[in-house]
Amino acid sequence: MSLKDVDISTGLRRLAERRIEDAMKEGKFDNLQGAGKPLDLEPMPADEDVRMTWWAIRILKNNDFTPHEIRWRKMIEALKAELSRTRDEQRLIVLVRQINELARKVNTLGTNALNTAIVGVDPDIELAKLRERQTIEPRMNTNEHE
Repeated sequence: MSLKDVDISTGLRRLAERRIEDAMKEGKFDNLQGAGKPLDLEPMPADEDVRMTWWAIRILKNNDFTPHEIRWRKMIEALKAELSRTRDEQRLIVLVRQINELARKVNTLGTNALNTAIVGVDPDIELAKLRERQTIEPRMNTNEHE
């Protein structure tokens, strides 16, 4: 029998199966992290480039890492929500500055993964909205007492 007649893949598969069975008998799989829990099997993309991104995201997620871009976008959302509720002009100025600075950071990232620009806020428009809220609020309060 020559080497060209040997099916290497079958031999390797049998060797791997035997090694796994031996390890199971020795209890090497008994105390693994996540034992007894269902596997989180996400479907892997077929396209090789997409698959590389999928692996990168999976590694980041499994290591509890959030990229700067995502953190900054979430901060902008929270700041904009606060901006829409604020009644203080000084706080409005601070919020507008923070939002626009974070928007600039996201928009100038060379690796903007989401490919969507963040629109900053105009201080004059926000100040006009604040003044409108301030004039509406006292009227609402006086109507409540009647």
